Amino acid sequence: MKNRIDKYTYYWQAIFLAAVILFVSACQKEKVEQPVITGVVNYAASPNDTVVTTIQTGQWVVLLGHNLSGVRQVYFGSVPARINTALFSDESLVVQLPDIPFESVPADELNTVTAISEGGTATFNINIIGAPLITRVRNNETSPNDTVVNVLYPGDEINIVGYNLQNATEISFQGIAADLSKVVYTDTSAIVQVPADLSGSNALLANTITYTTEVGSTNFSIKIVGPPVISYISLEVPHEGDMVHLYGYNFTAIQNFTFAGTEITDYEVSADESVLSFVSPALLQSGPVEIITQAGSFTTAYNVNDIAFINSGGVGILANMEWGDYFGWGWGNGDVNLYSSDPNSDWPSYNTDYGVGYGMYLVYKSVPLAAGEDGYLEDWGGNQILIGDGGGQWVPSENLDDSGDKWALKFEMNVTKPWSGGTLCFRTQSASTYIARYEPWRVSVSKSVTVTTDGWQTVTIPLSSFRLEDGEGDSISKVSDLLDASSGKTYFRIYLHNYRTSTTDNFEAAFDNFRVVRR
Repeated sequence: MKNRIDKYTYYWQAIFLAAVILFVSACQKEKVEQPVITGVVNYAASPNDTVVTTIQTGQWVVLLGHNLSGVRQVYFGSVPARINTALFSDESLVVQLPDIPFESVPADELNTVTAISEGGTATFNINIIGAPLITRVRNNETSPNDTVVNVLYPGDEINIVGYNLQNATEISFQGIAADLSKVVYTDTSAIVQVPADLSGSNALLANTITYTTEVGSTNFSIKIVGPPVISYISLEVPHEGDMVHLYGYNFTAIQNFTFAGTEITDYEVSADESVLSFVSPALLQSGPVEIITQAGSFTTAYNVNDIAFINSGGVGILANMEWGDYFGWGWGNGDVNLYSSDPNSDWPSYNTDYGVGYGMYLVYKSVPLAAGEDGYLEDWGGNQILIGDGGGQWVPSENLDDSGDKWALKFEMNVTKPWSGGTLCFRTQSASTYIARYEPWRVSVSKSVTVTTDGWQTVTIPLSSFRLEDGEGDSISKVSDLLDASSGKTYFRIYLHNYRTSTTDNFEAAFDNFRVVRR
């Protein structure tokens, strides 16, 4: 009997031992091996799937190695990337580099790729770059004189400090390119000389360093003392006796100043040298504004006093409200009326509320608008200004594919009664409806001020301000987005819309000289 029991005991012990062996064996088979990265190649079809030693933000790459199918997270410079496991195999892993805040990543982690799975962690070192980033500018001096600077002068030799600065394709100061042949690079800086002559600076880039590489471009704001820069002119079509203000920088040591080809000798400059003011003489021609100083010169990209001359060739002028080819106003209903500042005018009616000697112009009046209310109608009615497409082509044919920030819609406006609410909408009639909003009274979402003008003033609306989705969506990609493809023209409507939750006050303003000019 005892022998029989022993046999059963041995039998169950053998079965148990076999089960343990099978279990251990299964566990060993299920063990996840540690991932290994052996290289990086372009994510492209052969023969472009080459090995790379430098990768950049936004780029798709393939990580090569072993045991990669179980990877669940990849980091580039300690920043997680979005991964798609459908593109994984045991020997390769396809992933896109994320945007990397280079200034926030520790230096010892910046050029490291990390892959993590249940089996462990793999790392691989490779040069990771992105768009250039400037953090500060220093004097190019030996320590301790290599101090951070906040003001630049023409001819200064400086050290631009930041990230991804190697191999610049352009370094410019207010749009004036520096000599790249003399640039000396370090890992995190570029030693460059500010051009000795900054004449002809781009007004849109005043006090700006623009740094460009093959990967991207960045702007860095810093005060640049040098030639004058005109950013804005208060009244570009002045009449004799009108006060005109030029806003910009470096209005000092002026040697010569001309406005529309007329030399101006009697002017005043503000204490900070940012505003130049003068009383306009009678102007007999069109022309740019030019200021020559001891430090250099600046000439506007556009002409002033141009409305009487711009119609040569039928380009630029949209509506001047004068009888002739460029009258421009489409008849409509509502309280928009044509007036004349000529006392001898029979019709339209003579009106002195907006000055004398300004020809014909429109006056737009609106009663208070409730929240969400506007004067827009699909037909040629409603309380709105209607500018037809019978005027000139908006821009020359060769510029139809220009970006919207290179051109602007301009007009003169005279606001005699307080304006503190209600948005002027400029709505084009094109394949996609774009709207530009004009709200000079808006300081912020929660704050507004009351606006009037000191007589006629020039308003500038960059064409890039025309956007989809009621003026708050995507901007135009090129000028032709606004226009009829065959004619390079369009008609547009100007109307008041109340986007606020409270009722607006009355609105009244005069308008004249609608045109499109180069910025």
